Amino acid sequence: MKVTMRHSCRSMLALSFLAGCWLTLGSDLPARADAAEPSETSTLDACQRYATLHYQQISPKRSIQLLEEGVNEDKYEDKVGSQLVSTVLSGQGIWQDKAGGPSDVRFVCLLENSTKPVFVAVVEDKRRDPVAVCWDGFEPSEWGKMTQCLQDSLKREEAALADLLEKATQQAGQSLDKISAKRTLQESNAQWRKYRDIECDRRQAFVAGRNHPDIGELTCQIHKTAERISDLKFDD
Repeated sequence: MKVTMRHSCRSMLALSFLAGCWLTLGSDLPARADAAEPSETSTLDACQRYATLHYQQISPKRSIQLLEEGVNEDKYEDKVGSQLVSTVLSGQGIWQDKAGGPSDVRFVCLLENSTKPVFVAVVEDKRRDPVAVCWDGFEPSEWGKMTQCLQDSLKREEAALADLLEKATQQAGQSLDKISAKRTLQESNAQWRKYRDIECDRRQAFVAGRNHPDIGELTCQIHKTAERISDLKFDD
């Protein structure tokens, strides 16, 4: 049993290493055989089921969707440790976090055969644009739902910003010049909010008279708030 467990651990480490190389090097990593056109989705469907079950077990609040568009299927036909890997499937996906929203990811799925995945790895690229998420679910006859989706997204962005400002305030309290650090942070955020609202009002004025102008204003507010979040994270 000890030998079996040791071999199993070595195989898992080898699989993890191969997946990591594929995610890092992508198409620059030579395959063992000619690449196959992803004309069928059986391997992707198998990897989706495997990834869903895997991440439900280790992170129940998160889910993964593997996207068919742009998927690459490469023949490998070799052993990794003691595990046979016949196919390497790689591509893009969407990582859904109930607390933090969706993110764009890259994935690699190693398969023993077309229906038997043995390992999956995911690397987060970036947080998905909340506005794009709303447009993904848009139906032409449901502008009200679109507005609600954007309003909800703005609330989440502002809540995330509030959390970062609280952390920044705590950091300011550790500065050698606490009073100045807190004062400049408050002034900076007040000026930023004023700028955001005026800039979005300006954009709104340029589309006055068009259908659903609130969509543009909400979009502007979401993007400007996301930019502010990035600025504060950079300062962290």
